[in-house]
Amino acid sequence: MLASQHRMSSTRDFQSARRNGKKVLIPGLVIHIFPGMYGTAPSRMGLTVGKDCGNAVQRHRVSRRIRAAMGPVLSLLPTGTGLVVKALPQVHTLPLDPRAITEALLLKVHR
Repeated sequence: MLASQHRMSSTRDFQSARRNGKKVLIPGLVIHIFPGMYGTAPSRMGLTVGKDCGNAVQRHRVSRRIRAAMGPVLSLLPTGTGLVVKALPQVHTLPLDPRAITEALLLKVHR
């Protein structure tokens, strides 16, 4: 579970990260990363798991897996980064490796 200081909750923040951030495609996930979105505040993550990912039980399972994988990633990103993670339907069958996710995000941030 993510601490409340790392949760993105407002619709405005979701929209800002999706519009202004860089898109990173990882198998099973689409991640929009917006470095410097929150200035010196801690990095925050928002999560979207649509109905195309299954019924409520499957969606909650996917949400827990994504949060568990993204927990270590948030601490490695630059301070004030905004992330919006969208799950794709095939996420059920794919492993979520925090190291691979971190590498892909950091590569995109430093470009």
